[in-house]
Amino acid sequence: MKILVNAIPMTGLLTGIARYLRNLYHTIHGMGRADIRYFNGSCVVDAMPPMADAGRWQKTVGAVRYLPDHVIFGVRAARWMKYEYCLNRVCRNQTPGFSVYHETAFSPAKLTRVPTVFSIYDLSLRRYKETHPKERVLFFEYFIKTRLRYARHILTISEFIRQEIISEFKVDPSMVTAVPLAADPVFTPADKNVVATVRQKYNLPPSYLLFVSSLEPRKNIDLLVDALAETKTDIPIVLVGWKGWGEKSWFEKIRNKNLKNRVYITGHIPDHDLRAVYTGAQALIYPSLYEGFGLPIVEAMACGCPVICSNVSSMPEVAGDAAVLIDPRQSSELAQAIETVVHDTGARTLLAEKGKARALGFTWESTANQTLDVYRNAAR
Repeated sequence: MKILVNAIPMTGLLTGIARYLRNLYHTIHGMGRADIRYFNGSCVVDAMPPMADAGRWQKTVGAVRYLPDHVIFGVRAARWMKYEYCLNRVCRNQTPGFSVYHETAFSPAKLTRVPTVFSIYDLSLRRYKETHPKERVLFFEYFIKTRLRYARHILTISEFIRQEIISEFKVDPSMVTAVPLAADPVFTPADKNVVATVRQKYNLPPSYLLFVSSLEPRKNIDLLVDALAETKTDIPIVLVGWKGWGEKSWFEKIRNKNLKNRVYITGHIPDHDLRAVYTGAQALIYPSLYEGFGLPIVEAMACGCPVICSNVSSMPEVAGDAAVLIDPRQSSELAQAIETVVHDTGARTLLAEKGKARALGFTWESTANQTLDVYRNAAR
């Protein structure tokens, strides 16, 4: 089988989509069961593209956010149509042809020569439009209406999102397959000396709660700050992740609630450090309003870090009975969960052990095998 992949989303910051794609294709390549080629927007290359420089990428994306929405939309739309033109040219001239094309961007390309498998990671661009930049919502709506018909099959990452896709786009259930993700192999419990070194590197306190994600509206940091203020414990929280987009009203809330000394913000950090930060945390707090999967949940579990997460969208499906589930609209529930995990050593230990067992149930080998099955069926 000869697979062509839209490699552009792989070159972003190593979070979410980029992490999923890089692990998926690294595993498929290691299995030796497919010939993988990567399309970079102009030509086909044999090797997976390098990751972005984190600092440069964040500066570039941050600068673009200051442009008017209609300008960003126009540029993105023009670039996408150029992408489609180049993709069709490459597929037309390729001999032998590709068995399947994996569309990893927000919209399927207008491609008729090769069967397309289109990944939809979540429907937040419809369910939570207010949490995304307007130009991104416009781009999605404009192109999904005219391009979805070019997808032979839709691939998603949880059964919850699969059901949403079937309902939202009125597609046949047989056209949509959910294949769960897994923690990156780097995420295992770190040695206590490594934990201490990394904690010192980022000037973190000896005991802390942890939040890992882009600092954007859908992640519900406002509720997290409210819950922190309501707890009787004075344990601090460490926020790890790039600043993302959207208003940061919770900054003002931190000042108003006198929590400045209890909130540490590291920005995006590399995986080898993140592994130690997970391991050293009392718990991961993940009160997101909506997720397609929620990779930090299984990453934390794989590192032996107890998890408190929302009881909505895909998160209960991922966490199972190995996490404390809370209503992401009720700060009092989160505050109580924090109190329990921080003060009850037995409960914390049990959560950590159940989490490690839960994380073992998600493997990239399984993800790769199920994905290849989707490709084979689409190619037929």
